[in-house]
Parts: sequence; structure tokens; C-alpha cells
Amino acid sequence: MQISSIGIIFTVLDQTVNGALQGIGKIMTPAINLGVGALLKLILNLLLVPNPKFGVAGAAFATCVCHALAFIIGYRVLIKNIDLNLSFSKFIFKPLLAAVIMGSCSYSAFVMLNNITQEKIATIISILFAALIYIISIIVLKIFQKEELIMLPFGEKIHRVLETIGLYK
Repeated sequence: MQISSIGIIFTVLDQTVNGALQGIGKIMTPAINLGVGALLKLILNLLLVPNPKFGVAGAAFATCVCHALAFIIGYRVLIKNIDLNLSFSKFIFKPLLAAVIMGSCSYSAFVMLNNITQEKIATIISILFAALIYIISIIVLKIFQKEELIMLPFGEKIHRVLETIGLYK
């Protein structure tokens, strides 16, 4: 499950890039990219799944590689066809840092709570705590610019509050 969750990230990124590619008329590119990724997945499945060292985890890993490859190819095609200027810090590093902070805090909370309460309750509280930590992280790391923040529901009110406490200008 942990390995598969990483694959979800690449699946979402791949689907986002695929939508953009289809929007610029590159309709067959996503299918070709996924075909290349699926071929690599098949090869990795044949190599890893029968190996007792990997087993089912090998299939999950192969899925991650499949979607990562499809995303990388699609992203490269996209940046060759449009002027795409994405800041590494804003779009990759800071969200990844926020996710790592959230995951670490949530896991720690779960471990502590699991020792004093039922596992289901510890899980629910940890998920809620994770959401709160992620929101705080994206605010403190200033992932959103003022204009983006204002576009959120209640964005102007949120911005005013953050401005008042000195987190946004």
C-alpha cells in the first residue's frame, strides 16, 4: 500500500499533463506515453513479482515506474510545445516539503495515539491532524501567492487573517 500510494502521485501528475497535451491537440501522445510505461511495467512485473524478495511489492513498484515514465515523457512533450515556466521551489520542493512534514506529524500522532486508544480512533484523529498540519504547512511555506489565495472559497477573509498575523503581505 505504501508503494502504491507513491504511484498515485505520478498517476495524478500524468493525468494533469495528459489533459494539457490533449488541450494543445496532442491527442495520441498520452496513449503512447502510457503504452511505453505499460510495456516497462510488464517487464518489471515479469522480473520482480516472481522474485521472493519483491513479490507483490514488485507489482506496486512497477506501477509507480509506469506512471512516472508516462508523466516524464508527457511533461517533456508539453514543455517542448508550450512556454511552461514552472518554479521548482513553488511547484515541487515546497509542496513535497509540506507533504513530508504532514506525513511525519501524522505518523507520529498515530503511533502515540495508537498506544492509548483504539486503532480506528487513532487513525481518524491522525487523518484530521494531517489535514490541519498540511494546511498550516502550505501557509507557513507560502505556497500560494496572494492572488491564488484570494481565489479560494473565503479566500479574501483567509488572506486578511493571514495578513493580520503577519504571514502574508
